[in-house]
Amino acid sequence: MRKVFIKTFGCQMNKLDSELVLGRLAGSAYRVVADESEADVILFNTCSVRQHAEDKVYSHLGALKRLKEKRPGVIVGVLGCMAQKEGRSLAKLFGVVDLVCGPRRLAELPSLLEQCNGSGPVVAVDRDRRSSHRAVSFEAGRATGCRPTRHRAYVAVMTGCDNFCSYCVVPYLRGAEVSRPPGDIVEEVRRLADDGCVEITLLGQNVNSYGTGLKPGVTLADLLAMFEPVEGIERVNFVTSHPKDLSRELMNAVASFPKVCEYLHVPPQSGSDRILKLMKRGYTSAHYRELLLMAREIIPGVEIAGDFIVGFPTETEEDFARTLALLKDADFLNCFVFKYSTRPGTAAAELQDDVPLEVKRERNQALLKAQEETSLRKRRALIGSTVEALVEGPSKRDPSRLTGRTRNNCIVHFESAGDLAGRLVKVRITSATPLAVSGDVVEE
Repeated sequence: MRKVFIKTFGCQMNKLDSELVLGRLAGSAYRVVADESEADVILFNTCSVRQHAEDKVYSHLGALKRLKEKRPGVIVGVLGCMAQKEGRSLAKLFGVVDLVCGPRRLAELPSLLEQCNGSGPVVAVDRDRRSSHRAVSFEAGRATGCRPTRHRAYVAVMTGCDNFCSYCVVPYLRGAEVSRPPGDIVEEVRRLADDGCVEITLLGQNVNSYGTGLKPGVTLADLLAMFEPVEGIERVNFVTSHPKDLSRELMNAVASFPKVCEYLHVPPQSGSDRILKLMKRGYTSAHYRELLLMAREIIPGVEIAGDFIVGFPTETEEDFARTLALLKDADFLNCFVFKYSTRPGTAAAELQDDVPLEVKRERNQALLKAQEETSLRKRRALIGSTVEALVEGPSKRDPSRLTGRTRNNCIVHFESAGDLAGRLVKVRITSATPLAVSGDVVEE
């Protein structure tokens, strides 16, 4: 059996793609290894959303030159969005690359690897964003033992994006929106439950537009209702939601169905209406604030997370002040902040990247500091209360303690004997940091 190693960069969809790739290869005479120095096949599943993510891949590819000189038979493959974006030029730039495979061709990986015979790089990408190739994420079979955590699983419900935000390369790399038939999704979730899974997270580039192209018509709210009868599944999450598609119907579904968790990830990206228009986001800051008010009125105990991009072309101090004000008003549990980087091929690439890097860094830090204050306040408010946490396993920082999450995605650390992974426990909170709370188990 050939040994395969994979390193994943980027979003949850990439993580799921890597899991399914390994599952498919494990069923085709490959054995998964955790060290690339042991592998016969080395795969990088890549991200192109930001330049920093691409730079990491370039660094790893450059470091493989010496390994390839010692072991010329090792196959090196670049998968995912960066492969789709760069195509054959990756193999020209890095002589170590034997395979380039875009995200919509991952299901073909076993046969593509068989074609890697040293005669030249194998390239499989789709230039037509409406290609009929189905993403590997839509493969229903997952009984492979390759799921990283037995009690939790990602489930793709759709792929692609039709929004074309001006800064984003995803619609060009992941292709057009394609929704998966609900029956296929529910059947996969049943199999996951039979295999010990208790929590699922539904994935889509714009998950709350689920239903695109399906007949008869179905919405994400309809899909959420279908998981209620599935025995063994305790929690259902979904990410990521575009504000322009966040409907009252979906909020009512979150509030109504006991298994659906009270957590929404709804990235605003900016608090300036001028910048939002340049970004082609399709809403205003006032509309975004109204959505947050509606969510908190409809869904008891909901927590919300957001994303912001700082330093978008032409962003002024006044634009940034509006973004900072929105972050403070939003009262997010968590917030991710990114410095703008030009993505070739996008509409924003036509604009001059005129905000100096140092200014981007200052704005990035200002948002992170404001969010840290909010996160600490919200978590300190939990001290003295008892929360229910789904145990994930040992803490990464302190393996002697366990880590879990509440239904609204608050991280909880606690001490307990034995392996409780996948169990629901009650924890009385005694302390808090901006990132997590800690406490003592009162009930398992």
